[in-house]
Amino acid sequence: MVIVYNSDERFAGIFATSVLSLFENNKDTEEITVYLIENGVSEESKAKFQQIARSYGRTIITLPMPDLEKLAGVEVVIPGYNRMATCGRLFIASLLPESIDKVIYADCDTVFVDSIEELWETDISGHPVGMTDGAQNMAYRKLLGLSGEGIYFNSGLLLINLKLWREEQSEQAFIDYIVSRNGYVTFPDEGVLNAVFDGRIKLLPLRYNAITAIFAFSYEELCHIKSLKDFYSPQEVEEAKKSPVMVHFTNNFYMPLRPWMKGCVHPYTQSYLKYRNMTPWREEPLWEDSRSMLKKLYTGYCHKVPKAIFVMTSNIINVHLTPMMHRYKKWRHSKKE
Repeated sequence: MVIVYNSDERFAGIFATSVLSLFENNKDTEEITVYLIENGVSEESKAKFQQIARSYGRTIITLPMPDLEKLAGVEVVIPGYNRMATCGRLFIASLLPESIDKVIYADCDTVFVDSIEELWETDISGHPVGMTDGAQNMAYRKLLGLSGEGIYFNSGLLLINLKLWREEQSEQAFIDYIVSRNGYVTFPDEGVLNAVFDGRIKLLPLRYNAITAIFAFSYEELCHIKSLKDFYSPQEVEEAKKSPVMVHFTNNFYMPLRPWMKGCVHPYTQSYLKYRNMTPWREEPLWEDSRSMLKKLYTGYCHKVPKAIFVMTSNIINVHLTPMMHRYKKWRHSKKE
């Protein structure tokens, strides 16, 4: 079994927690090799990673993050994201040995609470990648130049058909897409994957990538706030909440603090802290809430107003204002050319 992560030094302890939870919940798996595509991770942190790997009889191999701008030949703009920290998964096919035909990619802001053996055995022949529904409205697809039909997928968990990526020269397709948009990527790697593989992505069960939104809102609230049309069934969402395989601590305005931060109320905070306390980062203090005052005020507003008003306001922001902001930023970028 081969697992791939991205990380930089700031998220070193967060990666360590995720990979330890992976090892802890997959002890029966005969072999697990982890590749970490890293950007500026210190030698001290790397030594701690190896300490964790040795304690489980596993292997962690670090690889340098590729330079996306050098590969694309254009200035790359990813609003609100560190382009270096998010591009690594796009180049897994060339970074890993050619003998590896399939990998699981996981974001490091995750924790595993069950075995991923069943995920690893999932058949993705004919599909370049398996992903879960990202719980976003169709405006996100349109921002990528796609139709308003289909699913917008979340890239926090990928089951990658590396053999097919190499056969189809998918990395060049990723670069071509970025260049075709003059280096402006509305969303990071996630947008590129959604665009290049549109219509060919295998939908995976949500329990493999249980995002924060399903814990923050009821099923009805989530579907209304995001204007979701073809999301998972209520039963599938409930299964993901009660029996997840991987919990993904995604950004969420209603439940904004994540478990490595003080004051987090996510239902899987204690699970995360249990694994964190098994890493060499156990003595490190939890992060302070560094959000802007505006974001803090909006979260407070959402928790205090009547539910109906909160849902209506959030729908307007998610479905109309946020896509409008992205369109404006893209327009601004085009004027600079």
